[in-house]
Amino acid sequence: MKDRNTSKKKRVGLVILLLLVIAAAVVVVINPFKNFPQLVQGQFPGGAVGDSSDEETIIAVRVKRSNVGELRDYIKTNGDVVDTKTVDVYPEVSGNLTFLDVKVGDTVTKDSLLAKVDPSRPGMVYRETKVNAPVDGTVLAVNFAVGATVSPQAALVRIGMLDSLEVEVAIAERFIGKVAIGSEAEAIFKAYPGQKFTGKVVSLSPVLHPATRTLKVNVALDDPQGLIKVGMFPSVLIYTDGVDSALLVARESILYEGSQAYVYVVDDQMKIHRKNISLGLVVDEVAQVTEGLENGESVVVQGQTLLTEGATVQIVD
Repeated sequence: MKDRNTSKKKRVGLVILLLLVIAAAVVVVINPFKNFPQLVQGQFPGGAVGDSSDEETIIAVRVKRSNVGELRDYIKTNGDVVDTKTVDVYPEVSGNLTFLDVKVGDTVTKDSLLAKVDPSRPGMVYRETKVNAPVDGTVLAVNFAVGATVSPQAALVRIGMLDSLEVEVAIAERFIGKVAIGSEAEAIFKAYPGQKFTGKVVSLSPVLHPATRTLKVNVALDDPQGLIKVGMFPSVLIYTDGVDSALLVARESILYEGSQAYVYVVDDQMKIHRKNISLGLVVDEVAQVTEGLENGESVVVQGQTLLTEGATVQIVD
């Protein structure tokens, strides 16, 4: 019985081996994979070519033309409106403030009566001393109320002429070399949205603040309508460097290879060309190009990271 099972297994093995030999012969003769390289290349049996081999990849981009314009760098800060011509009024004697005829905002004229002080003491009675305005102006501060004790060491009233209001700002030490007397400036107030007040730097402090390491700068603004008030808190731009006729591109269009800046431009045939450029002044989202680009070229501002030299693109809005 054991010999018969062994003989049967040998016959089955021979049959399987024979089938494998026949299958191998069929593969060699028929070769069903002979057209596979053509299919990979987009071709079909009979010489037909697939559509994908003729289609060129087209990349959608947005462009913005380079243009010539003015570019100005600036320092942005906040400031306080101050009156640079103020006079503090002091009483001539110490005593009790018995009369006060002004309040903040009042207009006074020279020699007008502001207050009276009684210098009398227990056992001694003196005549009241008048306090008069030394100049024409507007009352900016009243430091005491009737009944208070005053002295020549403390100002009773502050008067401002309000004919030379300035904005006082503080700029960081690193910007000091960019600001000078006469530098142009602009100020914007929340009270007057959309309105710009132009002016110039009129004074620079000779020393820095020891704690903040900032320099006090005063800006005089043009205000023919008298809209600016003491104590206002504007945003101020002080212009530093500037170029009148600069070739400008959008900052987002600039790419870098190491330290080399470059942009992609689109020609009339919708082909891409890389141009190495040199940069000048860069302010906010605009950059000056000093070399490598011409005025009016279509510079790619979106989609440029996918581009290569000679690629075909489609411009979209």
